[in-house]
Amino acid sequence: MFRKVPGYCFGKYKFNANIINKVSTLLKIKPSLANEDINFFGDVRLLDSQNKLIGVFACEEARKKADKLGQDLIMINQEIKPALCKVCDYSDELASKFMNDIVKIKEQQKLNDQHFKLSHSITMQDLKLKVNQAKDLMKKQNTLRVTIICPIETAIQAKSILYTLKDLSQSFMIPIGDIKTKDYKEKEQFDKKKEQVEQVQLDIEFEAIEKSEQHLDLAQIKIERLINQYYSRSLQEKTEDEQELADLFKVQQTEKDKKVEIQENKKTKLEELMDDDGLDFQLQDVSTNIQSCYLRDGNLSKYVKLYKMIEWSQGRK
Repeated sequence: MFRKVPGYCFGKYKFNANIINKVSTLLKIKPSLANEDINFFGDVRLLDSQNKLIGVFACEEARKKADKLGQDLIMINQEIKPALCKVCDYSDELASKFMNDIVKIKEQQKLNDQHFKLSHSITMQDLKLKVNQAKDLMKKQNTLRVTIICPIETAIQAKSILYTLKDLSQSFMIPIGDIKTKDYKEKEQFDKKKEQVEQVQLDIEFEAIEKSEQHLDLAQIKIERLINQYYSRSLQEKTEDEQELADLFKVQQTEKDKKVEIQENKKTKLEELMDDDGLDFQLQDVSTNIQSCYLRDGNLSKYVKLYKMIEWSQGRK
């Protein structure tokens, strides 16, 4: 059930209660009471959109100030004294958090998987092409990793290429730390007779000088569609996780039931001996501890064995 929250009439975006609740769920925060829904009559500390203190006012006066500023009055915490309120464009603020905390991180994770692999014998012309590609890529992401795998004899030449790349790209990205070198082992080849060349891997990571940010330039219908997509995906992932837990519990319960069934079906040594066709065994009046055993074939050794098992069973009790 969605909590009933009001629509917000200020700012670029004007989300309804449904969208407010969905984006709040994605951000793992509670929707805030706002404007006419704030049923509070005491004094409040009022913050602006930059979280700077404006002053302490009666709640009704704070609402009027928010109206004059053309923004929403949001209740942050009414349990403290005085209560804490904020004036901001609430829908815009949620949209900004959604784009930066969810969309941007998801896209950044995809982009960070992209990295350049250069050859230790790359020409200057091809290296300049790579620099142009890196420039376009760094407009979309904030970091870039460049790798060269080469024979150990050419490691100095490979380092020189990376330093040249650093000089050519210094206008839009700077290195994070120095070049890292480690041994590189290829996967096992089918042709084992082929002699393996000792190789090294050189890595250097760059970060953008001007870091990209998610600007709120999407139309309301597009950002609402994006919120709905992420919300549906989160519900699907939650359902899949719950199904995996249910399946795991089912498997564990099945294994437990099997162990119980095996334990129940498992016969004791005494019960196995009692099933021996060579003996006619009858246990009489357990309360008096009187047992009677009858031999069919007159085999005394079986009788002695059975007697010992009865003694063992009684001692066990």
